[in-house]
Amino acid sequence: MRKLVFIIQPLFLLACINENTLHSSFPAQSLHANSAKVWILSNSSKPNDNRITQMKAYRKTFTFYSNFSFREQELIHLGSNEGLIGKYKIEEDGTANFQLTLEYQAQQSERYTILNIGDDNLRLQDIEGDHTEWELETLKPPTL
Repeated sequence: MRKLVFIIQPLFLLACINENTLHSSFPAQSLHANSAKVWILSNSSKPNDNRITQMKAYRKTFTFYSNFSFREQELIHLGSNEGLIGKYKIEEDGTANFQLTLEYQAQQSERYTILNIGDDNLRLQDIEGDHTEWELETLKPPTL
């Protein structure tokens, strides 16, 4: 009798799951590493994009925190209180794509479609502007 319960119980639980209760989840830990993660803007699809600088120390960075706050600043100011701060949110847009909304403290906001995210690369596309694509990468550890 006990063996029968162990066989029937998993079948019963599996029968209760339908397609509406299964949602694709966004890998948020890739964005903020369960604490804080720095992303450096490294490439743009727009020629002569003023957000991309040739001087490495002045490249734009975004630090995403697990409490849904972020800081945008130049690499040279990393670790200081310089730069813009705000909140971010990630939402599914209804077509299985995810959108990243940056809500700056100065009431300005920017929206991006997340084209690709991995542990060390992130591709975003501007939704409201000219649909520019940006590539971001994480800080690399020093080579010894």
